[in-house]
Amino acid sequence: MNKPLIGVTVAVFLGIGGFFALSGSPENGPVGLEDSTVKEDAATVAAPPTIPSVPATQTENGVQRRDPASPAAITGTKQEAAENQDVSPRHADTQANSDEPPLKLKSIGVNFEDFKFTKERLQFDRLFMGFGFVIPGSSSSSGNDKSNPQPTYVLPLGTPVRSIVDGIVVAIPTLWSGDVSIQVTANGKMEKWIYETEHLVSPKVAVGDKVVAGQIIGEVGSFGNGDPAGYGAVEIGVLKGGQTPEHVCPFAYLDDSIREATFAKMRNLFQTWEAYTGDQNLYTETEIPGCLTLRAIEG
Repeated sequence: MNKPLIGVTVAVFLGIGGFFALSGSPENGPVGLEDSTVKEDAATVAAPPTIPSVPATQTENGVQRRDPASPAAITGTKQEAAENQDVSPRHADTQANSDEPPLKLKSIGVNFEDFKFTKERLQFDRLFMGFGFVIPGSSSSSGNDKSNPQPTYVLPLGTPVRSIVDGIVVAIPTLWSGDVSIQVTANGKMEKWIYETEHLVSPKVAVGDKVVAGQIIGEVGSFGNGDPAGYGAVEIGVLKGGQTPEHVCPFAYLDDSIREATFAKMRNLFQTWEAYTGDQNLYTETEIPGCLTLRAIEG
């Protein structure tokens, strides 16, 4: 059989690099990431209120979202990685035709208690942006609406970031922002399915290291000029290689051992944040919490 084109490396999403910012002057509204200046410090962080946890009940509602106006383009780095893919016979058959990632997530990359509420204005009013969140054209580098292919968390600088799966570190490329992406696969080879944790500083692992889910692999850093004082962001992703690389929603592939507990904590985070901000319309209940679509997103 033909050798499949199955390898990729990291996707670069310039638009999402500046997804949050401080509020601007009353005359001009919010200041964007590229032209804002941090003026306050971490002392402005406010403690979240105590709100009872939300039961882990599933909903019958369908997934609600808007389709992006223009999908993210395939980057040159991904195309180059495809040329160096591993196509060894021992795993080619299992990976070439697999429509599901081989590893289940046993962590979402951070602990829920690591989210710290703040009164600082965030560009999209969220500490947690789910898979498929539509970034409006007015805030994207392309000028077009696009769907966020990687769940994104806004967290205090230095927050420990953890491996989302048990696997082997296959690459640690430096990103456009100067921080790194830690990429893990099932067998330590560049193959069809890659598990990404992006925008980390102070990496704690090296290529070839075995990692277990929950293990600290780096820290949250700042990759913009307009981050709220004392805050940065990190992204996680499950990338499926091929002629057109695409991401799938990580939360659809949680291991059974953490699935329901994670969904309950996620719903509680969403509702507690809405109560804290006074906006009850920030999060929409979906079939799988954190997945605003179950369709793959190119990129």
